[in-house]
Amino acid sequence: MQQPTLSNINQLFESALTRYPSGMPHIWQIRDFTAVHGGDTHQGFLLHSDGPSFFLKLNEPAKRPLFTAELQGLRALAEHHAANPSSIRTCRPLCSGHCQQFSYLLLEGLELQADGNWRQAGRALAELHRARVGDHFGFEDASYCGLSFQPNQWDRDWANFFAVQRIGHQLSLLYKRPLDHPDIEFYIERTRQYLQHHRPIPALVHGDLWSGNIGFHHDEPVIFDPACYYGDPETDLAMTELFGRLPEPFYQGYQDIAPIHQDYPRRRPLYQLYHLLNHANLFGGSYRQQAEQQLKSLLDH
Repeated sequence: MQQPTLSNINQLFESALTRYPSGMPHIWQIRDFTAVHGGDTHQGFLLHSDGPSFFLKLNEPAKRPLFTAELQGLRALAEHHAANPSSIRTCRPLCSGHCQQFSYLLLEGLELQADGNWRQAGRALAELHRARVGDHFGFEDASYCGLSFQPNQWDRDWANFFAVQRIGHQLSLLYKRPLDHPDIEFYIERTRQYLQHHRPIPALVHGDLWSGNIGFHHDEPVIFDPACYYGDPETDLAMTELFGRLPEPFYQGYQDIAPIHQDYPRRRPLYQLYHLLNHANLFGGSYRQQAEQQLKSLLDH
């Protein structure tokens, strides 16, 4: 993708602010911008204006649906934080759209640090997970986990939702077979059986919560790059442990608010399997071998 110039950025910024739902009292001039590295899906830039700072994510026009879905997830997280300031914060979303040769997502700009008050982060995530959101699993629309399409059709049955729309969907992508193929149906049914006695209460989950998607602004925890849906809170906890656990005070803080169920360790590898399969589909290589080993050890018996 072509690198933006300062002129591109200002034209895009002005176009973006006209799309902001409640309008803006002033359209600031962007003085300069800094590339922010760390993501492998989009380009990110911190915009420095004659007023506040903003964060801009760019990609090619065909990737606009990813930004539309991310905006929806960020708004859901922001609404929960507004209703309960003890709930974990996100970067306030402004708008998404298409301008020139770019699709974009515009957010408030926060200076984030990798380390901070991890116990508060655990408590704040637990507050998000404690909020009652209804009795269905899913989301208003589909979302994306990285570049992977993530279906979110409503379902009252968590075991069925996770079996079909998480494990089954990823296996269908991996083996290029439909969901009703006998090989895929076998693992869908085994997943249902694995979770058949688990009855979680739906909660808004981040959906892709690893150490790269959480930071601290003046020591306040902030989550970003979500793949939101209403699901089992344990799925967020499982993801935080997949590539190395977060600092121990995070889990202590979580349990201050919402004690972790004694059977969570049994479900954790199944919830991690979803992300291993997703990584296998996105990156292949050793991720595929790891995903298939975990699939067989958990479900192939």
